[in-house]
Amino acid sequence: MMPERVSRQLVYLVYGGKPEYHQEAKYSILSALYHAQGACPRILLYTDQPGQFQGWPVDLIALDADTLKAWTGPASYLHRRKAAAIRDALQYAEQSIFIDTDTFFLDSPVRLFERLAKAPWLVDEVEGVWKEYKGEVLHDVLAPYLAEHHGVDQQMLLINSGVLGFQTDASGLMDETLALIDVMHPMVPEIHIIEQFAVGVAARHLGRPAESRGVIKHYFSGKNYWRHLVAAFFQRHGEAFSAHAIEAVREVPTTKPRPAWWHRLNFRLRSLFLSSRSRSHAKLAYYAAVMQADPYAQACGRGYAEELRRKAIPAGQSLGMQTWSKVLSRSQKEHLARLLGESVSGSSRDLS
Repeated sequence: MMPERVSRQLVYLVYGGKPEYHQEAKYSILSALYHAQGACPRILLYTDQPGQFQGWPVDLIALDADTLKAWTGPASYLHRRKAAAIRDALQYAEQSIFIDTDTFFLDSPVRLFERLAKAPWLVDEVEGVWKEYKGEVLHDVLAPYLAEHHGVDQQMLLINSGVLGFQTDASGLMDETLALIDVMHPMVPEIHIIEQFAVGVAARHLGRPAESRGVIKHYFSGKNYWRHLVAAFFQRHGEAFSAHAIEAVREVPTTKPRPAWWHRLNFRLRSLFLSSRSRSHAKLAYYAAVMQADPYAQACGRGYAEELRRKAIPAGQSLGMQTWSKVLSRSQKEHLARLLGESVSGSSRDLS
């Protein structure tokens, strides 16, 4: 059964089997409900895993494999599905605001609609002006085409579509967005943000959009850390929907946790002898080792450890072989080694 038409709705899209995708969406929804205090707009969720959201206060639209494939378009561009979902959702509400899953609310979702009432459209943020991208592949390849075929000038705004809504019906605009994606993605297949770029091209005549700053936290640039915090939340409270889970949102930090001030001071003193490059790696190691104050600090510590392994520990090398590890005490090395998945006993000689 298709959803009934309402005045306002929030729209989410979740596909794929990775648990972190489902947890991101669930936490974003819980944060919306927490801050809405009983006045949350309808939540419409598109997913190929509807069983994950049984019992949740959302209207579900189940996506089958054929729909997901069709939504990637002729160039099989995965992120085209987002534009297709937005286009489809417009029929179910007078006003729809799409929300990426890697978000959480800092204020009531109603605030987004209040901002949309004062602007022709709403985005996560304005990221820049087209002329500022000269010299980059995106601009070098697409600027001549867009100028010739669409009259796009260098003052066009580039936006982040992690939050996206329109004051009036945008069916035609989203159709244009999909058509632009199908042309532009094959021209720059290595650029993964063509979806939001295409929205900006299609909406450039609307005027300056409102932004979601202060209402939504979009953690696309720190996803590794926030996924650990969200996972810690669900480890504590479970993934079944409940009133308790809504209220528990208040316990989660809204800024990335940092070590206590004395730990930060101690690190500065210990790292004085290191080069700037080694110091940046040592900081990741030290923060991972000392962040143990509470479950969310510990979760952030795991994020630091993952970034450290990715950036600073060559394959086949142990923690103790790194020059920057000298900033760590033995117990800190042992804790970090556990976080890194190393065997402390097997590499005990490297820990001294």
